[in-house]
Amino acid sequence: MRRSLHRSQARTTSGGFTIVELAIVLTIVGLLAGLASTRYFRHVEKARVVSAIATIASLGEAIEASRLFDNSPLPNLLSNSGLGVPIDPWGTPYRYLRIEGIFDVTQRSPNLSSLPAVAAGPRPQPDQPRKDRFFKPISTDFDLYSSGPNGDSRDSLEHDDSRDDVVRALNGRFVGLAENF
Repeated sequence: MRRSLHRSQARTTSGGFTIVELAIVLTIVGLLAGLASTRYFRHVEKARVVSAIATIASLGEAIEASRLFDNSPLPNLLSNSGLGVPIDPWGTPYRYLRIEGIFDVTQRSPNLSSLPAVAAGPRPQPDQPRKDRFFKPISTDFDLYSSGPNGDSRDSLEHDDSRDDVVRALNGRFVGLAENF
């Protein structure tokens, strides 16, 4: 007496996965991977910001130290400081603007006659000093900043393009994200 298996019995004893079960598992794996990658990229971005803050702080201290040690004026360009022009974590050069002795921060106009001659070419064209939400310069000696992940920046820290910048403000007493200043 041989027993024949019904179709329903044969399907349950085969041990395979159905398409629905595979779809559910793949959906769960995809959701977990999406959450993990979002957190990973958030941590990578935080690490880049911390790296830019540390670099700006050390560059600012080196510029100030060389000025005090040599009793010399601030450099007109970052490349004249002897530190080169380092690249920020997003692949763009750090930006520098000498303010002291060039800009009258009370009148917001450049004093171009006080710019010393640069040995390698014409005088640099000054930008305007970076300003806070009250339109006051954030530093009186020099601006040093990274234009952040978007690579764009404006004179005012309140502008959307400047919110992600990493800035040196209050003559070095603050270094951090512009949105936190």
